[in-house]
Amino acid sequence: MASEQEIIIKVKKIKDNTAHGGAWKIAYADFVTAMMAFFLLLWLLNATEQEVLEGISNYFTPNTLTESGASGSGGLFGGITSNEPGPTDDKVHTAALDQTTSTKGDLSASTKGSGETVEESTGDVGKVDNENENANFNTTKKLLEKAIDELPPELTDLKQSVMVDITDEGMRIQFIDQSEKGNFKTGTSELTPRAEMLVQFIAQYISRLPNKISITGHTANDGESDNKWALSIERANATRRELLKWNIPRQRITYVTGKADTEPLYSDDDSAAQNRRMAVVLQRKDVKKILESNQLKPPSILQ
Repeated sequence: MASEQEIIIKVKKIKDNTAHGGAWKIAYADFVTAMMAFFLLLWLLNATEQEVLEGISNYFTPNTLTESGASGSGGLFGGITSNEPGPTDDKVHTAALDQTTSTKGDLSASTKGSGETVEESTGDVGKVDNENENANFNTTKKLLEKAIDELPPELTDLKQSVMVDITDEGMRIQFIDQSEKGNFKTGTSELTPRAEMLVQFIAQYISRLPNKISITGHTANDGESDNKWALSIERANATRRELLKWNIPRQRITYVTGKADTEPLYSDDDSAAQNRRMAVVLQRKDVKKILESNQLKPPSILQ
């Protein structure tokens, strides 16, 4: 009887040199990074003051309202040419700042208090309720002064060149000359690069409110020009043109005028450089009544 042949099965083991376990580490690292960014965002939102959050929100709020139409009038320029400074009044949509204010760091006694209040719109585009006007002015004033305080070191001299206050006429922003640094070239209405930077900076805040704008030029009692009246008006008009470059609609500017050296900022030294300044005022809604009551009817040179 033949012996049974033994069957031998050989299994060849293939050594796998592929690395294991690396992919999950990358995924886990991405997850941890995302969670860290998320909690950092939550912390920043909680630590930031409400008015700053509102300022950021308003900065990213579109300032123009587009409408669809076959004629093209609903486009970005509102049916006008690109040479115009901006859309017409009925196309302009400027969001008034929220009425939320804070007693912390309050810069004006007219602030109504802290905490949120509910705003009610009049329904008219580009209008603000009378009861919200002071709150809007004060909030804008705080944001503007905070931004000025946080300017980089190389622009610290600009802090002395901007003055913001709230008057019966409205919120007034003044561009003030310094002894060594003026906003206009001597004896002319040509803005210096420094002044152009100031106007660009201020225009960001002016565009957030729908109020009409007036511009007044002032000179000092010095030997800069023989005709201070003409020079103050020309400089005010140059400021108007510069504002138009930064998307301030021309329809918002009600008048441009000059007062020469009749209203010095420092009356005890009427030749001081600081008396040379431009005053840009965001006017109150009832400014016409105020001007009429004071018998002030400034002429316009825009006609």
